[in-house]
Amino acid sequence: MKIRLNLKYVLAFLLLTMLAGLSHEMVHHVAGAAICGCWGYKTFNSFVLCSSCDGNPNSFWATVAGPAFTFGLMWFGWYKLRKPDNRNRQLGFALIFANFPINRIMFAFMGYNDEQWVARQLYGDSQIAFWITIILILICTVPPLTAAFLQIENRRRWLWFLGFFTLPFVFVILFAGLFLEEYLLLKLKFLSEPIVGIPYLLLLVEVLCLLGYSLTKKYLYTPPEVAVTEAQPQVASIN
Repeated sequence: MKIRLNLKYVLAFLLLTMLAGLSHEMVHHVAGAAICGCWGYKTFNSFVLCSSCDGNPNSFWATVAGPAFTFGLMWFGWYKLRKPDNRNRQLGFALIFANFPINRIMFAFMGYNDEQWVARQLYGDSQIAFWITIILILICTVPPLTAAFLQIENRRRWLWFLGFFTLPFVFVILFAGLFLEEYLLLKLKFLSEPIVGIPYLLLLVEVLCLLGYSLTKKYLYTPPEVAVTEAQPQVASIN
């Protein structure tokens, strides 16, 4: 599969990346409400359960739900990669990297992220649990990443792979983390009033991203290159 980047493709891909990240936190939030019976609070990159859920032995499942959803999207992307048509494979490729798997892997090694938090809640400060968690994360991420790497037919395949592996996460940190959350939501308090535990700013961004992606998703699909051969002039031979 040849990757051909242009501004329309990048826009569609970044909107898909935003939707994947926002949906991850929404799954946390909804799962928490289902388990606890009340709404907590969520931002662009974090969530908290309602105070009445303190001591609920099942509350950790709200944390599990986010990574499970993200890994599910990555594996669905892997499934799409195995389809014979170019359209499905391009969507599958985008889904794998739009869920920025570098986040799941890198922060797990640093002892952070949802997965390591759950491991500490269940097993305390156990090194065995720490490394088992990392192994499980690698089992969930390496197969779809390997499949995506093998699909790249561009020259310097490793550079293309590293770009898709790292740059979406950089975008999310700068745009969603620093600009939307730290600056607009927390510093300026712009549309910070919540409804069902979700600030209006988040709802606005989610609606805009969903609308934008619905209008631009067609640009994720680029037709395969068609080889063009020049017609050779026919010369009559005289015997």
